[in-house]
Amino acid sequence: MIIEGIATNIQDVHDLNRFGADRIELCSDMEQDGLTPAMALVKEAVEASSIPINVMIRPHDLSFRYTDREVMQMEDQIREVGSYGANGIVIGALAEDGRIDANALESFISICGEMDITFHKAFDALDDQVEGLKMLLKYPEVKTILTSGGPGGVTDNFGKLQKLMKKTEGTHITIMPGGGLNTDNVTEMVEKLKPESLHFGTGIRSFKSYETGISGEKLAFIRSAGRNRR
Repeated sequence: MIIEGIATNIQDVHDLNRFGADRIELCSDMEQDGLTPAMALVKEAVEASSIPINVMIRPHDLSFRYTDREVMQMEDQIREVGSYGANGIVIGALAEDGRIDANALESFISICGEMDITFHKAFDALDDQVEGLKMLLKYPEVKTILTSGGPGGVTDNFGKLQKLMKKTEGTHITIMPGGGLNTDNVTEMVEKLKPESLHFGTGIRSFKSYETGISGEKLAFIRSAGRNRR
């Protein structure tokens, strides 16, 4: 089971490597649910990390709808992230009708090269997640969907997550539960969903705060819970 953790600075990157995470989502501004980090941090993080780094590409938290100018800005950031050797990008864009913005997505895909693509929790803002999944399944470049299964956290949406995971069996997409995951609920999550990957933010930090560092003890507990996946 892949354990992905959020890093917001270079110390987080070092700690996630040291404590046994499998992959990093690099972000800034977690009080806004994660925005594009500074490119200087991206470069430093990729050079320092021995595990894959996926970089958030999100210019603001006003919505998941982007102007043509913002899409061009995001394209430039994808190119720069790729030039530093990042493993992948974390993106999401919605249209005015509440569906996935196919034009923006295809623009991002066209310049990603070999980088992995995670469609982030814009997925949880869709009017119809099943319809959104059907659309994303048309794009083999999209490897992962990060989702809580809907509004709230993962523990509020076990049924929806199970449904999404069933629909992606045997496909190129992995459903990665994330949102409210921590050492209190990860064992139940693993037992009920048997996920291929899990995403953690404050749940792997001391005092469950981005103001504090990554906890090696919590990561070890999560790793142990993941070994029970059948």
